[in-house]
Amino acid sequence: MIKETMTSKQRMWAAINLELPDRVPVAPILGQFDMRQSGVTREQRDANLETFYKAARDTFNKLGGYDARYGLGYAISSWRFNCMRGITVRPGDRNTPADFSVQWHEEENMFVEDYDKIIAKGWNGFCEDYFTRTGISLEQWDQANKAQMAKVKKEAKAWDDRGIMVLTGSLAISCEMNLSLARTLPKFSLDMHRMPEKVKAAMEAMIPDYIQNCIADCKESGIPWVHVSLERGSGSYFSLKDYEKYFFPQLKKLVEGLTGAGLMCMLHMDTNWTQNIPYLKELPSKKCIANYDSITDIFKAKEILHGHMCVMGDVPPSLTSLGTVAEVNEYCEKLIDICGKDGGFILCSGCEVPIDARFENVKAMIDSVKNHPYPRSK
Repeated sequence: MIKETMTSKQRMWAAINLELPDRVPVAPILGQFDMRQSGVTREQRDANLETFYKAARDTFNKLGGYDARYGLGYAISSWRFNCMRGITVRPGDRNTPADFSVQWHEEENMFVEDYDKIIAKGWNGFCEDYFTRTGISLEQWDQANKAQMAKVKKEAKAWDDRGIMVLTGSLAISCEMNLSLARTLPKFSLDMHRMPEKVKAAMEAMIPDYIQNCIADCKESGIPWVHVSLERGSGSYFSLKDYEKYFFPQLKKLVEGLTGAGLMCMLHMDTNWTQNIPYLKELPSKKCIANYDSITDIFKAKEILHGHMCVMGDVPPSLTSLGTVAEVNEYCEKLIDICGKDGGFILCSGCEVPIDARFENVKAMIDSVKNHPYPRSK
């Protein structure tokens, strides 16, 4: 086992600042895996968030500890937040297994005329109308979100006291993802080509309130990290021409606004972002983490972003669920050797560790950085 000379926080900040830590930091994305390990159902979690927090702490101990906690639930201080409410299909609903993961069902709940509302009123002005469509008042949204924020703050302090950094103090779902979730992906894609200037203008109108909301949430949570969810802007969905016209200009404004306010950005990029990697060099250096799942070429990302931005990823869910300990070790060692070279790398699961991942495989992922030099000797 590697002799550790840094605390977890020191190790994380060294990687973010593109320095060479004593070893590669590891920060798996855990949630439903924690619940499965402790026998906590989604129903129990929804009824009492403390059951989820206890499951997370118990799993942390069983795994032997890691360097940062990705999230503790939504840290949202009011109804003014940057996330459309989707249709949640909980375990046991719509013929899903009672002990399986939560699903999201995409249905049209935003309409063409809503683009004009966003342009005229901004994001928060539009959401004041949008959230009341659910039949829940803004006061009720406020009450629910503030109650959850209080729990997040308390739990974040508990992790901080044990020396573990929490990486989600606010949430911003990218403009294109928000709009496509609410319009549905097919209709949003048609909108982009039937009314391109209107879609672009709506996105531009969203960003100022996005920045304001994230700053407020991070101030309230005390966690200076914004989780920027970017799944639907990638090459898996849209061309570089569309990315350059609609998406990246808004991402750049968002990141510059947040980092200018002293916040850090976790750029969570599921799906295939390989062709989009070079654009990240236009974002502020050492102020973001490029967090990839196992679809983007993370080795190409390391090559392009070396010396500019920390890269985080990307042990595939197929490995932790279906692989062997030896296979997990082999892939993690490859990540340590190539992405870990010269620092600027955090080992992580490829998006969230699956609910049915094998415990021994997840532990092997975490133990890999504790047992192999940084980078591993040849």
